[in-house]
Amino acid sequence: MSYLVTEPPPAKSKYELVVYTRKQSEVFELAPGAILAVGRGPENAVRIDDASVSRNHARIYVNDEVEAEDLGSANGTALVRNQPPNVATNDDDTTSSGTGRLPPNTRVRLQPGDVLRIGAVLLVLQRRGQTQSSEHRAVTGGVPVLVDPEMRRAYELVKRAASTDISVLLLGETGAGKEVMAETVHRYSPRAQKPFLKLNCAALPDSLLESELFGHERGAFTGAHTAKIGLLESTDQGTVFLDEIGELSQGTQAKLLRVLEDRAVTRLGATKPKKVDVRFVTATNRDLPQRVKAGVFRGDLYYRISGLAVRIPPLRQRPSEIEPLARHFLREFCARSGQHEPMMTPAALDQLRTHAWPGNVRELRNVVERAVLMAHDGAILAEHVLLDEPAQSQPPPSSELYDADFDGDTAVFDPSPIRGEDEKARIIRALEACGGNQTRAAKLLGVSRRTLINRLEQFDLPRPKKS
Repeated sequence: MSYLVTEPPPAKSKYELVVYTRKQSEVFELAPGAILAVGRGPENAVRIDDASVSRNHARIYVNDEVEAEDLGSANGTALVRNQPPNVATNDDDTTSSGTGRLPPNTRVRLQPGDVLRIGAVLLVLQRRGQTQSSEHRAVTGGVPVLVDPEMRRAYELVKRAASTDISVLLLGETGAGKEVMAETVHRYSPRAQKPFLKLNCAALPDSLLESELFGHERGAFTGAHTAKIGLLESTDQGTVFLDEIGELSQGTQAKLLRVLEDRAVTRLGATKPKKVDVRFVTATNRDLPQRVKAGVFRGDLYYRISGLAVRIPPLRQRPSEIEPLARHFLREFCARSGQHEPMMTPAALDQLRTHAWPGNVRELRNVVERAVLMAHDGAILAEHVLLDEPAQSQPPPSSELYDADFDGDTAVFDPSPIRGEDEKARIIRALEACGGNQTRAAKLLGVSRRTLINRLEQFDLPRPKKS
């Protein structure tokens, strides 16, 4: 007699940890039985690249309950318990309510809604599924906040264009609101009840991007044990939003152009194309005409995707929207997380109004959400508005290669271009400063690693080895 032994399915996670740094937020699923190391070191499961965080700062223990332990870190770990306003707490020592600085090497039980403050970083424990970031937000979300006249005109234009099948190209800096505008095109189109696909072209390597977009047949490459339908096929009759389209390789550009012209896709390893009916909306923060001249982007593809080009102004050029957007994000975050909505003091609003917002609307959302978590006394003060840099009146450089924030070690590499220095020389200088490390050099230059590699090929520069 034989018996069939099956393993029980893995237990589903009940909790997730949201990590808020100065520039972004990231969600970590807390699997039952897991022990997550938190710190600046690369060996940590929750790695936080912030100078205020110790290399091995804390641990999170996940069972039926979630516990946190400080590992004797330099700046310590403080617990801020989600309480109604006007409840006094002591951040210097742990009270009976559990709020305060955690004693080193001692586990403390957490509750959903609790906030761990680690230097300038906040960690929030919440029940799984409560997160509703822009990447996971339903297309049927709220109407955009529109106060600036130029933004109103831009949205009226895309609404009129939505009723047609014209290709829409959205131009603007990172975080300016291109994704929300793309959702608006879909929402006001006849395809509104059909799928809406969002894909960041810079986030996937070329080989994976092609397989995801076009699908593949069984045996098309090593590991392709079964056929797979591509995302374009699965979005038939819907809308495809390709963000960061300027980062596509030449090979993928050629295949995408064929899809636009023939309205058909050919899976990897297949011989016959399949018809698809999709509407394309694309976006980029790059100067595509300039990239066409440089030979980095195909001119025929550019003219295909730019049937209607709409430029979204950066947040610093529409200051009238800063306060309405901040209040919108405040209400949205508090409703989503079940927290009391704190008042925004005039001093806090002044901090928001005078900031240059190099990260645009995305940065504003992150700053507001962090401020809510910091303001556990019922009011958002100026000290709760944590900004990356002092307020500035001049916008950051607009050059394609220089328009991102620089996170590198400026003592080693000055991100400002030297007088008379061209782009090729600047790339060489950055690589020399990083000992040939392409990932770090790309970070210093403020571009993606793929963009740097494209530049190396464009300037016929050898890809250096790390030293």
